[in-house]
Amino acid sequence: MKRNWLCVVALALAAVLCTGCGVKDENLKSDPLVNADGTAPVGKTLVAPAPPEGFTLLDNKDILAANGLYYASWVNGEPQPYENSEGKTVDLYDAQLTLVVQENKTEEKAASAVSGWQELAQQNYDISDTQTLTAGGQEYTVIQFTYQDESNPYAFGVAAFGQKGTSAIEWELSCQESYTGDALAVLTEFLNGCTY
Repeated sequence: MKRNWLCVVALALAAVLCTGCGVKDENLKSDPLVNADGTAPVGKTLVAPAPPEGFTLLDNKDILAANGLYYASWVNGEPQPYENSEGKTVDLYDAQLTLVVQENKTEEKAASAVSGWQELAQQNYDISDTQTLTAGGQEYTVIQFTYQDESNPYAFGVAAFGQKGTSAIEWELSCQESYTGDALAVLTEFLNGCTY
């Protein structure tokens, strides 16, 4: 059962982290999942900050709310059509930041989810740096990486893994080769603006 749950989470993460997921909603300010000041509650655990200059909230929803899995994503740049490996045309951005929050019944399950996500990252990314970062009063393990899968249109990224009580948290910023921003600085700005 534990392995099945980890597989469900891994599949949900794969769906979330796929290139250009979602459809840009021009009226997100009217969405009940976005506050008037641009902040976005994600599950019951975390309120993400209003995005920094150049980033726009793309999506904020529950994937499997009954199982406590939520996500939000922000994008940088104009959408570019891209044909994915399934032959579907999706929107691709210069950079896409995805937040996944899994709310669990116990702290042990949250720790297991974080550990599982980190193992998946080690299997799928060429990690060039790992560090511990405290931002907004929360401790994260942060990795910088390049993608192993050459068919992935994103070239590199940075991810942060953390736990807040019974919630597992993962932030991942995926960037095209042409992205000129400082991925770690952008991610750190988001992390510093979070409230729990």
